[in-house]
Amino acid sequence: MRILTALAAAAVMAMPASAVTIFSQNFDSASRANNTTNVPGFTVTGGVDIISNGTAGVLCAGAAGRCLDLVGSPNVGSITSTPINFNAGRLITVSFHLSGNPRAGTPADIFNFALGFTDPENIASVSSSGFQTGYGTTGVVSGFGTYSESINRTRPFLSYVLSFVPTSSGTLSLVFSATGNNDARGPILDNILVDSAVPEPASWLMLIAGFGMVGIAARRRRSSVAA
Repeated sequence: MRILTALAAAAVMAMPASAVTIFSQNFDSASRANNTTNVPGFTVTGGVDIISNGTAGVLCAGAAGRCLDLVGSPNVGSITSTPINFNAGRLITVSFHLSGNPRAGTPADIFNFALGFTDPENIASVSSSGFQTGYGTTGVVSGFGTYSESINRTRPFLSYVLSFVPTSSGTLSLVFSATGNNDARGPILDNILVDSAVPEPASWLMLIAGFGMVGIAARRRRSSVAA
């Protein structure tokens, strides 16, 4: 059964898809401000800085536009997205860019990320890249928990990608935060994007067949246990 489950999940992740953006924020059109609680698309706890590329030696992703410093001047901040609606059976992909904040004489920062659902959601498959440890899980869950990572101040931008398939429609939220040093400079966040992809018909047939095999195997297993 584990092999069949893995095959079904692999079929989902291999699907050619037509993606539409259901949430995005690259901060380029946001007003530049220190220790602000005004971040479009997000509720802010504490304070964060929206900075322009090159401010205090900080480069935004692509060395252009604006980006967000998760440690405001002078508050450690957290941002929570407005509710993001998704549809059943879509391949939902969350991505963002993150870097350290160059400054002298300070230790690494702690970056935290969490994805949660308004109501428990059954996740059919999940994959991730960029995260230093595995993130995300299958089954009925209220969220994927909190991912934490130590970000060295000199670390360049890395891309983080999380993809999963929900079996019913629902609502999710994203939380980005920093903990630790309250020194007015923290991890730099940019290019937050959530896409929803509709698999092509041929791939849907593979998915349905794969999960049908999983269901048959599960019933056989329960029957053998009962016997």
